[in-house]
Amino acid sequence: MNRKECGCGNLREANGISKRTGQTYYRSKCSRCRKTGRAMKGDTCNLCGFIPVDRIQLDIDHIDGNPSNNDPLNVQTLCANCHRLKTKLNNDWVK
Repeated sequence: MNRKECGCGNLREANGISKRTGQTYYRSKCSRCRKTGRAMKGDTCNLCGFIPVDRIQLDIDHIDGNPSNNDPLNVQTLCANCHRLKTKLNNDWVK
């Protein structure tokens, strides 16, 4: 399996080897994009105003549903509940 590129053009890192097929699988984003996402995360949910006990309860959401579009105007901080609901209502997994 070839090492695929992230949406930004950088190569993604290996994340492990499949026990079933023996093939290497890779992270969904390169390390730069993952770090950028963490840096853009806010302190509260942008939709419901949820204030987390720990920041791990918050997610970075791509407003247009395109995980490769890391423009700061295209990302928002959502609690896990709002993120799942938004993804379902917008059919973001299909994009």
